[in-house]
Amino acid sequence: MRTESSHHNYAFKASFYDRFFKSLPNKDIVNAEKFNKIGHALASPHWNRLALGCAAICSQPMWDYFNPKVDNDTAKASAIRTGSKIVVCTSVGFTIRGLAHKIVKKFANGSPEEGSTLLTPKEILSETNVAVRNSKLKLHRNAFSTLLALSVMMFTNFLIDAPLTTLVANKILKKSNMNNKSEGNKNV
Repeated sequence: MRTESSHHNYAFKASFYDRFFKSLPNKDIVNAEKFNKIGHALASPHWNRLALGCAAICSQPMWDYFNPKVDNDTAKASAIRTGSKIVVCTSVGFTIRGLAHKIVKKFANGSPEEGSTLLTPKEILSETNVAVRNSKLKLHRNAFSTLLALSVMMFTNFLIDAPLTTLVANKILKKSNMNNKSEGNKNV
């Protein structure tokens, strides 16, 4: 008896969703090639980092600014520091990942005729099906460029990001006459 009621419940949900999705208009994409090119461009690691940075700059400083648990000056200083950190880290991350992606793309090709195969695994080079080889090569390039960028960024986070974030945040705080009020909060 219990299984019948749960089965009936699932059947109701399925029929509701079927009716709902069938009621939505179904439009074909006229210029699908253009959308595919945009999708392929955005699938690379450096564009992903930029997208995450844009989302972060739109939300995180606002959370700090409208924090009801701190006074207004602390909230403003925190929002400035958060915004500075996001801009600097996104810029450095985008640059490092973009360079890593270009290096891997230059040295990881599907065949010697296309360019250097120094960073291409033999398994991909020996693949006879062109579509499968290109798919594996794309995955390899993205994964390897991300790994290379993350390896480099382990050092740039301390050598570039942290000092530059502090410098930018302090300059903005100084211009907004908040430097003295935020001297105690130098956590970046």
